[in-house]
Amino acid sequence: MVASQYKDLSISWEEDYSTRVNPELMTGLLHDAIPVLKSVDWRVTEVSEGVCTSVLPLCFESTNQHGTHQAALISLSADYTGGLALATLLRGIPLAGVHRCKEENSASLWLAAMDVKYRSPSTGHLKATCEVPENLRQTIQQRYFAGKRVLVTLKVTFTSNDDVVAEAEMKYFAQPSKQLLPTKQQPRISPLFAHKLKASARMIAGLRASFDDRGMRVDVSHEREAAGPHGALLANRLKGVLPQLQNMVKARTAHIDQTIESVPDLAQVVILGVGLDMRPFRMFETLGHPTFFELDLPEMLEERTRVISQMTDRPMVSRRMIAADFKTDDISRLLLEHPDFDPTVPTVIVYEGCSMYFTDAENREILTMARSLCQHPESRLWCDIVTRSVVDGTSEHEEILKFVEGMEELGERFIFGDDDPTEFMKSCGFDDSQSITAGEHLSLSDRSFSTYQFTVSQASAPVRR
Repeated sequence: MVASQYKDLSISWEEDYSTRVNPELMTGLLHDAIPVLKSVDWRVTEVSEGVCTSVLPLCFESTNQHGTHQAALISLSADYTGGLALATLLRGIPLAGVHRCKEENSASLWLAAMDVKYRSPSTGHLKATCEVPENLRQTIQQRYFAGKRVLVTLKVTFTSNDDVVAEAEMKYFAQPSKQLLPTKQQPRISPLFAHKLKASARMIAGLRASFDDRGMRVDVSHEREAAGPHGALLANRLKGVLPQLQNMVKARTAHIDQTIESVPDLAQVVILGVGLDMRPFRMFETLGHPTFFELDLPEMLEERTRVISQMTDRPMVSRRMIAADFKTDDISRLLLEHPDFDPTVPTVIVYEGCSMYFTDAENREILTMARSLCQHPESRLWCDIVTRSVVDGTSEHEEILKFVEGMEELGERFIFGDDDPTEFMKSCGFDDSQSITAGEHLSLSDRSFSTYQFTVSQASAPVRR
């Protein structure tokens, strides 16, 4: 048996089959993750260790002008049939993007290349079979559970009415998802993690772009350009899971804007985890031309630069982009050493949509460093924090639980929440904090909004007159 820090050796194949890879479960999960599979009624029919069989029905949705299967759908079927055959060998390991999972114990599988040879037209339901060769199975398991990347080519055979319709060679790679994360030793993030990072930023832009203009001063054109079709799609998917999500983002957007606008003689705005936030462009004039300091991972800033460069009719804004990894970099040092940053002038620091993805200790370190940047009595820090029930799965609101599940399937797992944000901020050095829930801000009675809290903090309590 293969020893590993990742593998739960107590899981039997029977248990793994029942809870992770059985045909009914995988068909449902893949239908949810890849809607086109559901629309053509593709389904997994048999699974065993190293083996997967699926069926692509001959139906109106799956055929071409000749009444035979679309070649592209045969390729799609090959992708997921071979991928699942590979996944059966990773016993006990949930698949990122398919199962609910955590980065520290999930596997990331991607198709690297394919070569499909079409032998004859398919005139019946199409059966796909992939069987990982016996001599490869142990090698795959040994490499994966030793923390090494797996690169393997698998054969998928298609038959219809007992005739071979197509043969595909599918090249996959698989590795533990946590290896995609940046570290101090390897700060450059992987292309897959960069994709997830950019997708998350586009999704938030998509949520902002879909607002109506009632009470909102959102520059929808910039937000829509930032989101693109990918962001709009992801936003619509999550709104389907949690209808309240759009109003939650609407509430936090408006609350941040009001916080920034409330600071007299504002000179600087620091956005931690800027992503594709278009706030600098839509608020620059009304705020009196402050300087915006935009911090994020280098790969995200590259994407931000690309998106902004393609925008039309964008105003000239005083912006400074600073590459930073909040887990490894000292953000206070990066800003205090920047020639254009002055901690003694009125400043607003925005820590939006970040706290739930860092541990308690990491949040304390980040916010304590941010405290050193707020040396002017009017300086403020804005932060959003979910309640603990959202993180530990004890929320009484079914929509919230489904939303968290959806975020986990996207690889966006919440790991931090706090029921008393003002006390938490006090422990980070902020003497005066005020919190409000999204529901209170929007004057909505839906109790699910009480799980999302906005906190505005100052380094020292203002003098009461």
